[in-house]
Formats: sequence, structure tokens, C-alpha cells
Amino acid sequence: MKNQQKTNLSQAKQEADNLSKSLKKEAKERARLAEMKKRLEERNLRENWFRLDNAALIYPAIGSAEWNSVFRISAIIRDKVDVEKLQQALDNTLQRYPFYNVSLREGLFWHYFQVLDTKPHVEIEKYYPCRHFEFGKKEQVFRILYLDNKISMETFHSLADGGGAMQFFNTLLVRYFEICGINYKNLKEYNLNVRDLPTIEEGEDGFRRYATKGKSKPRKEAVAFAIKGPLENQNVLKVVTGVVDVGELKKVAHDYGVTINEFLSAVYLKVMIAEKRRDKKQAKKPVKLSVPVNCRRFFPTKTMRNFSQFINIEIPVDKEDGTFAMLLEIVKEQSKNFNKDYLQQSINTNINSEKNFFVRIIPLGLKDFVLKMVYNRVGERLFTSTLSNLGLCKLPEELNDKILNYHVALGATKLNRINLTAVTFNEKCSLTFSTRLVEMRVIREFFLTLAELGLKVEIFSNI
Repeated sequence: MKNQQKTNLSQAKQEADNLSKSLKKEAKERARLAEMKKRLEERNLRENWFRLDNAALIYPAIGSAEWNSVFRISAIIRDKVDVEKLQQALDNTLQRYPFYNVSLREGLFWHYFQVLDTKPHVEIEKYYPCRHFEFGKKEQVFRILYLDNKISMETFHSLADGGGAMQFFNTLLVRYFEICGINYKNLKEYNLNVRDLPTIEEGEDGFRRYATKGKSKPRKEAVAFAIKGPLENQNVLKVVTGVVDVGELKKVAHDYGVTINEFLSAVYLKVMIAEKRRDKKQAKKPVKLSVPVNCRRFFPTKTMRNFSQFINIEIPVDKEDGTFAMLLEIVKEQSKNFNKDYLQQSINTNINSEKNFFVRIIPLGLKDFVLKMVYNRVGERLFTSTLSNLGLCKLPEELNDKILNYHVALGATKLNRINLTAVTFNEKCSLTFSTRLVEMRVIREFFLTLAELGLKVEIFSNI
């Protein structure tokens, strides 16, 4: 009898302990949600809108009904996508980053983001990559797509740059695999936990935070050589990815005494110079490569919005017949401009333009017209193509055998016909071209050049 009483007492104590733990967990969750609500109110999200960051202002102005600035991040996973779990992961990730749940709206003087009370649904991929977003509707300016064993995020550039979108996308993937049963040893060091609270800094305009009254950068530059040729239909975007071993790529670059980005830039410039020789009408225009620089490397912030600046690497016309070693030296020398002082001047220039009294009081319709004119003069005409390198993608080691590869693709741009991106994951570097050109010569020559320089390239394409 006494043993039975002891057993019953022990069970009751265990049940009480379990109930106590459950209540503590529930109280902790309530406290977390209350803190989240408080922080959202601090960010004025209770007013249901917020302004675009400085870099984002140009994208609505230069877009059209058929085209706007969109880019894509994709992960190829080992198993087929579980749609219900992906949707749950998206819902959880939007709770973590509520300032991504917005639509683009028109104000009297500026475009702005309207916070939505609806959640987006994951979509099966059935169109060419980076299709445009339709504005004027209460719909998000990003989308999550799936197809077989691929998950993709497509983002309108006003919402975020590659660094910000990658943070959101990686948080989504980490949560998806957690729902699928993965247990992580340590998520804290990766900042990819959906249970973390939103912070004011994650939604800030880094440009406004770091702008000073110091020196500005002149905008005047020479018009660049443009790659021309017949185009595919409006909604067709051809994507070609070459995958190389990052260790081999690093060794080849090291042998030349340059970084991976400098090496890839020189190879791409070499190919574009060869393309220019076929166009006698543009003989006096220099070949120029636009390289985005992540300002977070120089100005500490956790912002997940736009915080990048572009620097153009130019090969002087009289140096185009030089050796590959000479191209590398030019790239290496001009890459020294990727410094804090240069970026500070660029930030000051852009913020000064935004704060200009006459710019501010112009109604939105006229302002968009003016911004489009300015962009046509000092935008894509000043470079031949873009090389955007998102660098090393860091994820918990538990996902090394769950995710096979990453790809990043830029959507079609207004004037430039071809662009290149790079991203590294799990010892593989994916180099992705996106183009509407019918002729694939530039892409073919780029990968052939890598092969001639000793690299093995595995090619994938949607064509």
C-alpha cells in the first residue's frame, strides 16, 4: 500500500512539474510576443507604413508595366519540397521579419511601403525567373517559389539588396528544415532563429544613418560600351549557371596574386573586350564592370533593407589589347576604391539629392519622370554589365547534406542585356548569368576561359 502511495505521489509530482514547465514556457512565449509588439510599435508600424530607403527610391521610377528590378535566390535541396511545411516556415519567418510583409504604394511625393495584414502563399514555379511584380495591389513585393527540390525567393529591389534578402531566405530555410525534424546545436551564431525578436536596426535606412555633411562624389563618368543583339520575348529570361570548386578557384586566383572577385572580374572583362571588337561603332567607349559593395562591411548595421553601393571598374580603351596579367593589375588597382572613404562620399551624394528641397516638393508623377531621365543619363549607360558576388553563404552544419547548392540570378535590367552573379556554399561557387540576348557567345566564352585557366566547370541552364 505504501509503495502504491509513493508511486501515485511520484506521478502527481511529475505531472505538476510538467504543468509548471508548460506554464512557464507559455508565459515566456507571451512575454516574447508582448516584447515583439512593443518593438513594432517603436518602429511606428502601428501606423501601417514606412518610407523606402535611399537606394530603393529609384526602382519604382525606372520600372514599367512589363519590367521592374527583381532578383532571385535559390536553394537546391536533397529531397522534394514539402509545401505545407514551407508555408509554415514562411509564416514563422514573416513574424520574425514583419517589415518584409509590405506592398508598394504611391504617396503624394514619394512611394512608400504599406504594411499588410495578409500573409503570402508559397507558389509553384511555372514562369521564367524574375518576372515583374504588379504594383498598385495589396500584394507583397517578394515571392517564395518551389519546384521539385528547389526553393526560391524573388524580391523587388526596393525591398532589399542581396544581403538583406539572403538573411530572410536563410532564416526561412533553417526554419523549414527545423519543421522537417532537424535539431540545431547552435543557431545563435548564425542569427537565423525565427524565435528571435525583430529589432529597430534590422529595418533602418543605413544610408540615412551614416550620411554626413562631408565630401560628396561627382556623378560624371564616361558612357560605357553596351552589349547589343537580338532579344528573346519580353518575359523570357535565360539563366545559365556554372559551378566550380571554390578551393580550386581560390588557388587559381591566389596564383595570380588577386582575390576571387578580382579574378572573376578580370575574366569577365576580358570576354567583354573580345565582344566589343565585333562592334566598330562603339570602339571609343570603354568596357566597364559594375561591382556592388556591401556597405555593412564598413558601416556596422544589421539592416535587412538596401545598403550597397556600386563601383565601376573601367578598362581604358588603350589598354584593351593588353595581356590578361595587365587586366588583373588594372582590376586590382581599381578595387582599392572599395574603401570606406569612397563609399561615404557615395552615400553623401545620394542622401543630399534626396534631401534637396526642390526634389522633395515635386509631386510623385513628375518626380518619377525626372528620376527616370536622370537614371537614363547616369545609370546603366555608365557600365557594360554587373558582377554581383554575395560571397560565402553560412548555414548551420546540420544542413550541409540537406542543401546541395545555392544560385543567385539578377532579373533583366532596363538597358544592360546580360549580368553575372556569384555565391559560395559548401565548397562550391555558383556563377550565374542571366540574359535576354538570343546570342550566348559571352556566356560560352566566359566558361571556356575559366576552363582554359585550369578550372573544371559544371553547367546548368533553364534553356
